[in-house]
Amino acid sequence: MSGINRHRVLIISGSPEVRNEMVTLLSGYGYFVEYCANRLDGIRQFRAHKPPILILDIPTLGIYPKRLFNLIQRVRKNTIVLIAAHKREEAEAFERLQLGAYDVLNLPLKTDFLKLTLSRALNHHKLMLENIFVKNVIFFGLLMTPIWALLAYLILVW
Repeated sequence: MSGINRHRVLIISGSPEVRNEMVTLLSGYGYFVEYCANRLDGIRQFRAHKPPILILDIPTLGIYPKRLFNLIQRVRKNTIVLIAAHKREEAEAFERLQLGAYDVLNLPLKTDFLKLTLSRALNHHKLMLENIFVKNVIFFGLLMTPIWALLAYLILVW
């Protein structure tokens, strides 16, 4: 990521060490980083700011992670969710991929891997937005076809 990157990232982690390390690294990469220590504050911040990238650790997901993923999708459909997990939490982290998480960040963090994963996530996010735009252009173009045909007919008849 060259230059200044002002994408917003929300980190929700109960571990101060993980939070501090991610905030330091991501701020250094140019991201606008917000963070909180628990799920409830994280949901409040997510609803308020709707960041494109959300990083959660396994304990923050709680015992009903599907509810959290559903909430995330309702608030902002195209949010990229990354799961931060220690080696011992790897099996649980990969289960979260089936719920809609984009990728798993292994703890302790490897800076190059974090940078690459975030770059890929942002590219994916950009493609999702472009896809939505193209679908809307096609949809509205198809809606307008009968109107244009009617106008052309009226012009030719008169």
